[in-house]
Amino acid sequence: MSRRLRLAVVAAVAAAAAPGCAYFNGMYLANHYARQAASSERAGRQAEARDRWQQALTHAESLLAHHGDSRWAGDAQLVRGRALVQLEQYSDGAVALQEAIRLTGSRDQRLEALGLLGRAYYALGWTDSARASLDSAVESHRGDVRNQALFDRARLLLVLNQPGPARADLERSTDPRAPYELGRLELRLSDTASAGALYDALAARRGYPEEDWRPALDSLAAAGAAVHASALAGRLAARTNLTSGARARLLLDDGQRRLAAGDTAGAVSELTRAEDLAKDSLAGQSAEVALCRVAIARAASDSELSVQRDRLLELRMSGGNAARDAQVILRLLERLDSLPGARSAPDAWWFYRAELLRDSLDAGPLAAEAFASMADRYPESPWTPKALVAAIASGHPAADSLRALLAGRYGGSPYALAAAGSGAGGDSAYAALEDSLRRTLSLATAGAPRAPAGPRPGVVGAVEDDEPGRPRPTPRPPERPQPAGPPRPEPPE
Repeated sequence: MSRRLRLAVVAAVAAAAAPGCAYFNGMYLANHYARQAASSERAGRQAEARDRWQQALTHAESLLAHHGDSRWAGDAQLVRGRALVQLEQYSDGAVALQEAIRLTGSRDQRLEALGLLGRAYYALGWTDSARASLDSAVESHRGDVRNQALFDRARLLLVLNQPGPARADLERSTDPRAPYELGRLELRLSDTASAGALYDALAARRGYPEEDWRPALDSLAAAGAAVHASALAGRLAARTNLTSGARARLLLDDGQRRLAAGDTAGAVSELTRAEDLAKDSLAGQSAEVALCRVAIARAASDSELSVQRDRLLELRMSGGNAARDAQVILRLLERLDSLPGARSAPDAWWFYRAELLRDSLDAGPLAAEAFASMADRYPESPWTPKALVAAIASGHPAADSLRALLAGRYGGSPYALAAAGSGAGGDSAYAALEDSLRRTLSLATAGAPRAPAGPRPGVVGAVEDDEPGRPRPTPRPPERPQPAGPPRPEPPE
């Protein structure tokens, strides 16, 4: 064979192998990053998982861009669709998965794509299409595809108000999330005892899937079993296999739930433990903000507010949600300080200051004192009787004296008459006073900062959006007529 002929043969072989190299490089890397992303998700490293899904998506799209007509296009579309669903880009994911179903010749891959497509349809609110896709996917011979599809169909059935079939799917699925969702289903059916027993059994296991446990404990407490939820949190926090961050988040959550249940002393204990355990973490800083709020709620003097202001000023420099929550509280405290200096209608502004203490800062003792002090500060104000009523309702320690003052000095006030049960709350004088106060205070409340969302009594900061291990619950689509959406794929044979 001549040298020229040998070179021609080598070139032909290389040209024939080029698509194979593209598959090896492109699909190998796409599948490699997809496997890594799934592993990161199982370990609770959500930010890392998203980064790896993005890399899998990039390699799959690169392969499709250069070899979109090759026999590997179906494989690439499946990886692309899976990555898009995991990245919560459901519309694009649905299109990719429809293409994967059209292109692939493998029954297993079609069923995998249908399961993912059902999840995308569910998130988009297309419940009929989601049900058809998941009904097919649950017939897969692959355990991972079948168990995921059963889990997703159970969530869909709950949206469709079919708890019985949903329970059957959860009991059949071996997806590790299924038992936690089953416990929440029992709570939805008001079977708190069964849910509690299920969670007790799960707590005996060695593993601690944080993304499943935290919403489960929240649901248990919300169903009226806050004491049981706290007991479970204590058992879990005592484990030696938890990281300090996971333990701090568990204690922070328990402190928040205890506040919601009115167990302020227990809440302070758990929040203090969370702060001490991971002081510089997001959970530790949020715990410190929550402790500031509790201290403000208990404060008996304005000087105690100053101490908490100093703590909050330090926390404001930390960044993250704790800093944002601290800033909101600081703005409330600044507004509180500015109100006594009002030149026009100072009595109305003082009344608003007391309401701010009571309603936005939950500072009951200070609010009661501020309301009661109007009798000395503004004895002739038409709103002083209203303030005395509010002071009594807020638990002022001299409530009997305030009642006597209200009946004696202000007995003819529409507020005093309404408080005495005379029915004056509906007359024109009462209405005129309320309208006047409302008009005056509307200037104060326009643009006023709101306290961070949290349970009462006491308030705690909002849960960090960027907390590891606590993804937001998957939004359930509203029950509404089905919008026009992507065509429903045909079930595989």
